[in-house]
This record gives sequence, C-alpha cells and structure tokens, in this order.
Amino acid sequence: MLPRPAYQPAFIFLGPQLNENTQAFETSPLLTGMVYSTLKFFFEYLSRKPKHQSPMTNSPSLIRQLLQSHLFGLGLLTLLFFFRLGVPGLMDPDEGRYAEIAREMLVTGDLITPQLNFLPYLEKPPLVYWLTSLCLSWGGLNEWAARTIPALSAVGGLAAVYWLTARIWDTSTAVISAAVTATSLGYLILGRILTLDMTLTCFMTWGIVLGYLAIRDKVRRYLPWAYGCLGLAVLSKGPVAVILPGLIFLAWLLSQKQWRGIVQLWHPGGMLIFLALVLPWYILVSLKNPEFISYFFLQENLQRFLTPRIHAGQPVYYYLGVLLVGCLPWTFLLPWAWLTQSGERAPEHFFADRMFLVCWFGVIVIFFSLSRAKLPSYVLPALPPAAIMLGRALASSNPDPDGSAWRLTLWLWFGLAVLLIVLLAGLPPLLPKAWDKIAYLAPLLWLFTLTLAATPTLLLLKPFSPRGRCRLLLAAALVLNVILMMGSERLSEIRSPRQAAQVINSHMPPEGILLGYQLYSQGLSFYTGQPFYLYKIRGELDFGIRQSPHNPYYLNTEAELSELLHRRHRFFLLISPEELPTFQAVYSKPLRILTPWKKYLLAVSP
Repeated sequence: MLPRPAYQPAFIFLGPQLNENTQAFETSPLLTGMVYSTLKFFFEYLSRKPKHQSPMTNSPSLIRQLLQSHLFGLGLLTLLFFFRLGVPGLMDPDEGRYAEIAREMLVTGDLITPQLNFLPYLEKPPLVYWLTSLCLSWGGLNEWAARTIPALSAVGGLAAVYWLTARIWDTSTAVISAAVTATSLGYLILGRILTLDMTLTCFMTWGIVLGYLAIRDKVRRYLPWAYGCLGLAVLSKGPVAVILPGLIFLAWLLSQKQWRGIVQLWHPGGMLIFLALVLPWYILVSLKNPEFISYFFLQENLQRFLTPRIHAGQPVYYYLGVLLVGCLPWTFLLPWAWLTQSGERAPEHFFADRMFLVCWFGVIVIFFSLSRAKLPSYVLPALPPAAIMLGRALASSNPDPDGSAWRLTLWLWFGLAVLLIVLLAGLPPLLPKAWDKIAYLAPLLWLFTLTLAATPTLLLLKPFSPRGRCRLLLAAALVLNVILMMGSERLSEIRSPRQAAQVINSHMPPEGILLGYQLYSQGLSFYTGQPFYLYKIRGELDFGIRQSPHNPYYLNTEAELSELLHRRHRFFLLISPEELPTFQAVYSKPLRILTPWKKYLLAVSP
C-alpha cells in the first residue's frame, strides 16, 4: 500500500476519520447509529404485511428470515467480495480511470464536473465518483478503498435477489438463488473491480424488484422506493437505467395482457423523488458545461447505441459467448433450469413470475445485442433473473421426474469440459504466441478446467439428493471462485501500474513530472498523485481538451513539448519502444530506462 499523499481534501465527509499514524479507522458513533437506523427502518418498512397480501407473500420479515435461517451462508457470500479485495493492483484503463477521477474530485473539491487529468470528463454521471471519493477520504488512496463501492453494490444486488425470491417463492430458493448469483464468474469479477456496472446493476435490480412486487402484491408503498433506486441508477450510468426497466415492464405487461399495470406503476410522489435525485446534477453540470447535453445524451448514449463509433465490431450473437463465460460454472445448467417445470404443481403467480424473469433477462440481452457498441459488462443486469430461475429449479424437490433431462445436461457439461481440456492441451503447440501471453496462468487454467470436468463426473457417478446436489455444486463454484481470485492477482502483476508507480515514487523529486508521449496511464496518476503532461493524446480526453484548450497538461506541438522539456529538469516518460527514436530527436540527452511496463517503457531524464 502506498503512503497517503500529504494534501488535505477540499471537502470533508462526516464519518470514520483516518488515523495517520496507525492507518486505522476510528468509527464515528453518530455515523454508525445513522446507518443502523436507516437500514432497520428500510427493511422493517419493506417487510410490513400489506392489507391485500397474497398467500404466497405471507412470510416473516426479511430480517427475521436472515437471522433464523441463512445469515451464515449469506455472510460467506458477502465475504467473496471483500476477501483480499485490496491485494490486486488497480488495472488500467477502467480501474485506473475511475479511481483517478475520484482522487481528482478530492483534490479539486469539484463535485459537479468530474475531471480526468484535470480535464472535464463527462462520459458518465458522478454517483460512483462521489462514493469512491468518500471511501478514499476515509480509507486513504489504496485499492481496498477504491473497490469498496463495487463490492458493496454486489452485496446489495444479492440482497435484492434474496428478497424477491423469498417473496415470490421461499427462503430456501432465495438463498440458493443468491448463491448462484454471487458465485457466477461475471458477477464476482465485476463485484471486485472498480467499474460503474455493478452499482448500476444494484440500483436497477432493486428498482425492478420493488416495481414488480408493487404490481404483483398490490403494495403501492414500494413504488417511491423503486423510483428512488432508479434515480440512483441513472446517476450511476445514465438514461439506460430507466430505459431497460421500462422495456422489461412493458414486455411483461403485454405478455400478461395487464394493460392497467402501466397505470399502476405511476406514482406522483415517486416521480418527485426520482426528479429530486436526478435533476440537480444534470442541471448544474449543464450550466457549467454548455456542451454537456449534446455530448452526453447524443454522443455518449444515442450514438453509442446506433453507430459503430466506439466498442464496435462484435456480431449480434456476441453476448451468447459472454453469458456462457459470465455464468460459469452454472452455464451448463441454465437450459435445464429454464426448460424444466419446477415443482409438481404450479403455485399461485408461478407462471407470471416465471414470465417476468424471462422478460427481465431477454430484454437486457436483446437490447444490448442490437446495440452497435458492445462490452462484456453491459449484460451484467441480466445475471440476477437467470440465477433466480436456476435457484428455483435446484431448490425444487422434483424438477425432473425421470431424471433424463438432468443426466443429459450433466453429460453435455462433461463433454464440453473435456473439450476444453483438449483445447488447453493443444494450445501451446498449435498457437505458441497466444500461449506465451497466458503461460503464467497455466497452473490456474488447468486447475479451473479440471474442476469444471470433475463436477459433472461426481454428479453422474453418484446420485445425490437435491440438497446434496446443491452443496456439491456450490462447493465447486467456490473452488472456481478462489481460482479466479488467484488469477486476478497474477493478472494484476502484469496489467497494474502499481509496481511502476513505486519505482517512480522512489525517484521522484519535488519538481518532477510525468510525461506521456502519445500514451496515458490513469493508474500511474492515481498511484503517484501526479497528473500527466500529455503529448498528442486522443480518445477519451478529446471532450475535455476541447473544453480547456489552454490546459497546461496538454501539448499539441513539438514546440510546446520542447519548451516543457527544457523548462523541467526532471521528468518520467511513458513511451512505446517504437516512438523512442522520434522522442530523442526532440530531446537529445540520454534517457535512463527504469522499468518496462506491459509493452511500454518507463524512462527518466538525467
């Protein structure tokens, strides 16, 4: 962990204060009481029985269910997202970018205009930046503090999955569904790295869950909470947070021919809450940055969806492969779960509940499959409904009366796992260059693949009860999760700039600067506490450069670069080996190579 920079934040938060000598927390009793009271009120409010409650929802409060039955299991699932959370270094570009934006927010005190390298950066709304800044101000500039918000969001998403499943089915199904969600590789990965997607998924999931139960159980008091959650989701990643839930509810209401449900979702008080959360920042940032509306709504949202301007080139079936990997190790069981009728008799609301989950999953996958811009993390909000359906099938005492579908699924799983073993064995001789790039992960890849193959083998060799089957599957999933954590730590050694930053910090004089020659590492800025002087950089900083054309950190000509090099006696240069001769034509003094990083070089002036 790097020492905390010696600056004082421009704004101070109420809460735990960092003891600079011991790096320990001294928790404020006032904050602890506020958090406890808020959570207690929230769950007691949601757990009150409505006047017109269906028999299926006449269950104990959520708090009592957790304490009596599944608190230990849910605590273990929570531990997945915090165990060794701060060990891997922050990886560029995403983690470095969002951590640096939050750090600069602390330095400048500007909560309205997010900045990257002290240039306006308005691609996304600021909620995650605000919360990450809060964590950095409490916990210091380190990996654990930077990743706290995604980890908490992942746990919040699990709470939504558990609560919905407990309300529509039972608590046993709920804990299995939460376990499937938590141990799915895509959910676990995005819950342990700093991106915006997990926070979006958490708030959007809660908005969808509360809205659905408000219609299903005729509990209108859930609607203000639903509107509030969707407002926070919009502040996390933009208008997609209301477009997707709107399409999901529209598809479900059409499938059920419940036209009046559209009216039932309307709540004036909830809309006021939504607008009160969303509008202030959007208005203030538009006043400070007149180009924001056209840039954010048209370029960063509409054009991303309709044009191949960014993250394009993937086929329409791209997310089929993403979901196959992201749902591991449960991928092989999903077709069985979705096609098998759960239970010997269908309880009240069963088919409506099932169709809602289908609409929830299908709308998200289809929507992003039609988008021209595609990234793997976009379909993260589709994992909870898939996990709930699988949890229902696994918890059922007799989902497959003759067992034929189950055995066929296991044989398919076993066959695909064996195919993966053959491909892994054949990769080094067939594609040596590709293998060289991942050879450092070879032991973990073999362990991962063999665990995938061993799981269906055990299930085929010995008949298990439904409870024993779930335990074996969950144990295998946890083993795979641990392997994944080990792999992320190995990967961070290659992709994280943490070690390069430690080299810089050990040589950095007070007047030293960072210089990027057509390159920029957000993570280096975060770890060193220094902005980059950037020469002819393009990409995500284009908007900020247009808004601040005279910003001293951006160099557009060789004359500006030469003037900076002669004015500064000590600089640390990030450059690709191919560009080094070109740079030496401008700066003739010999450079000392400090360390290679990825495919670049980190050099220092004499």
